[in-house]
Amino acid sequence: MPLEYVYNKIKNTLRKIDMKLERAKYSYIDKMPKDIKYPEGGLYDVVYESSCKWPHNTALQYFDTEITYKDLIKKINKVAAALKTLGAKKGDRITVCMPNTPEAIYMFYAINEVGAIANMVHPLSSEKEIEDYVNQSHSNIILCIDISYPKVEAIIKNTELEHIIVVSPTRSMALIVRGIYKLTKGRKNHIKKSQHVITWDKFLLKANKFIGNPHARVNASDDAVIMYSGGTTGKPKGIILSNLNFNAQALGAKYLVPELFKPDFSFMAFLPNFHAFGLGCCIHMPLFNGACSFLIPQFNPKKFKSYITKYKVNVLVGVPTVFDYLTKIKFKKDDLKTVKYVVSGGDMISMASKEKINDFLHSHGSKAVIENGYGLTEASGGFIFSPTSVAEDPDGIGYPLPDNEVIIMDLKTKKPAELGEDGEILVRGLSVMKGYLGKPKETEEAFIKIGNKKYLRTGDIGYADAKGVIHFRARLKRMIISNGYNIYPANIEDVTLKCNKVTACAAVGREDRLRGEKVVVFVVPAENASERAIKKELNNIYKKHLAKYEIPREIRFLNELPKTKLAKVDFKALEQL
Repeated sequence: MPLEYVYNKIKNTLRKIDMKLERAKYSYIDKMPKDIKYPEGGLYDVVYESSCKWPHNTALQYFDTEITYKDLIKKINKVAAALKTLGAKKGDRITVCMPNTPEAIYMFYAINEVGAIANMVHPLSSEKEIEDYVNQSHSNIILCIDISYPKVEAIIKNTELEHIIVVSPTRSMALIVRGIYKLTKGRKNHIKKSQHVITWDKFLLKANKFIGNPHARVNASDDAVIMYSGGTTGKPKGIILSNLNFNAQALGAKYLVPELFKPDFSFMAFLPNFHAFGLGCCIHMPLFNGACSFLIPQFNPKKFKSYITKYKVNVLVGVPTVFDYLTKIKFKKDDLKTVKYVVSGGDMISMASKEKINDFLHSHGSKAVIENGYGLTEASGGFIFSPTSVAEDPDGIGYPLPDNEVIIMDLKTKKPAELGEDGEILVRGLSVMKGYLGKPKETEEAFIKIGNKKYLRTGDIGYADAKGVIHFRARLKRMIISNGYNIYPANIEDVTLKCNKVTACAAVGREDRLRGEKVVVFVVPAENASERAIKKELNNIYKKHLAKYEIPREIRFLNELPKTKLAKVDFKALEQL
């Protein structure tokens, strides 16, 4: 055996050991490979590769139903063949109006397999919203959940839809559960028989008529997904994301936070598939890395306990309000021992909430500490992730994914801010969108040129420290300016939660003649706590922890904070109260 071969073999082995040790200590950031080889194909292609590596691993779990990677690919291929029979071709836009069910996942990857683009729509959207999303994308095929069918049926005549595929959320559940659903909720959903409408089972039968291979050659740069978000200007727009956007995110996360992606891990997917954070982090990332995605069609706090304890979930990814629910559930001492990692994103989480959640996890058998994820739909949902070394930092959100860049822009000079100085978070790289669907002007306005590089404006305020850790301060729109001072609502909320008589809170700005804006804080009182006692205690806390100009001018009480469809605090609703 040549000495050179032995030398190279030893060298490569030592290199791999070194990388593993460094990443385990979270000091691998500086040792990240300079040239990461990203997938050149589509989303389906990487899941197919996973099926070759881990054919017998569980890819999807839907309550008591388990689907292996081998079976997942078979089912996706069958759906792809059925789509081809309906006339689907490369470049088509096909709408998926579904919660997290196996059928939604089969359809999503089958759309990619045939070279089409998945137009992801919230099933609880109104008739007019669904009509708008379908028309924006020029979809001619839609898969919808049965409860959304009446809305879809009502707007057919105003769209280009030719085929409506309807499925029940119980389609992949046990037979007895399907029967109960049909007798209760299901019988209310009358499906009209017509040339446009077809049930899931009849749709699958069409696969038998297709001859050939439904797979189309897909490039990394091709459009893959359209998702809807208000972005930084309000009205929902279609955001075009490529195959590379999601695949680079999944591979980059494997380098940045490798501890999350073990092939035997199970991710709880209660963030929806029509949400970039949910689709990217709870579905595509696990499937890219051989792990299991445990699908939850509708988050139910009453069943949260059984989800974790019965199905032994290892990774929880969600928004702060979900983890707040967690702390209100009665668990036994070791009920959470299978929970290895907890990632919070989609909304700001205060240090007080972090500490409460961490204490709860540790007292019930889990060694996890809540870690941050940061992103926006325009950047594929997840752009920055924090290893546990950043978890104790009050506002630290972590490092950007490989081959992505973050800079902080001074709001006045429009130039890079100094380390530690607040400014707008700007991002660029492999995770950033291709643009807004049919809106070139809005796409151009979403970016800004700094030097010779073009960055996406996030509309968020933050700063970078000497270690390269990005810190989040506030949404630019949420920042309150009073008497010329910048006030960060997250700081007000963190201080407010120091009062143990308050279970939840949110701070907003209100127009004020003297100050420009004044701070109003909405609080949800703890059980049996009087409003008078809370106000007295909060006033003392504010004087101790806040600057005079930051102190809320008004404290208002609510039984609960209003939430958006994605379970985030609805600040727009609060501003109108």
